[in-house]
Amino acid sequence: QEIEARRAQMTDMLLFDVLLVRGGIRSPDMYYPPTDHAALRRLLDAIQGSSYDNLKKDCLVYILLKWYEDGREGRFQEERCIPPQFVSLADAYWFLDTGVNVAKAVSILSDARLNRDYASKILQAISLANKPSQLIVKYVQTAKPPLTEPDDMDMYAIALAESSSLEAWQYQRSFPDSSETRSRLLKKLLEWCLSRTMTYLLSVLKNC
Repeated sequence: QEIEARRAQMTDMLLFDVLLVRGGIRSPDMYYPPTDHAALRRLLDAIQGSSYDNLKKDCLVYILLKWYEDGREGRFQEERCIPPQFVSLADAYWFLDTGVNVAKAVSILSDARLNRDYASKILQAISLANKPSQLIVKYVQTAKPPLTEPDDMDMYAIALAESSSLEAWQYQRSFPDSSETRSRLLKKLLEWCLSRTMTYLLSVLKNC
């Protein structure tokens, strides 16, 4: 139920689901989370039959083992000789999927050795954290993922505005004057400013 609830928050697609699909496993919700031993066996068989190489298959199993929270994933890592950077990335994805330590995930992802895939899904997971703005800014500025989706750019701009209106303004100005992106970001920032102003005024009136 915990996994299903988190999946619903992340538009029905966890990072682990994304990884399964990337490996050619369709309808990941039919496999994950496994509900009994037979279902776990089906999931493991699907992973073994995926298009991934052995290292990436081991990383998927490592993520599954982390759910036991008893250290067995560490023993599996040693047995399978999974390189540290792959373990770190798997840990980050698990933290994001569970929501238990998003700040730790962001710190891990700042490592330049790790790949920068799945930025949209990562940002979505970060946005569900408590007071996510600082984490969003830290992730974008340290991991430096390519922001190509409008929603990702908007999220980053608003997160910047939460801490520095100047930086948010400079970010939207980094796009060409005539670009649709700059116009959209400017509109988003103005709406954010108006919303903040209205919230402040209402709070003042309420206390009068």
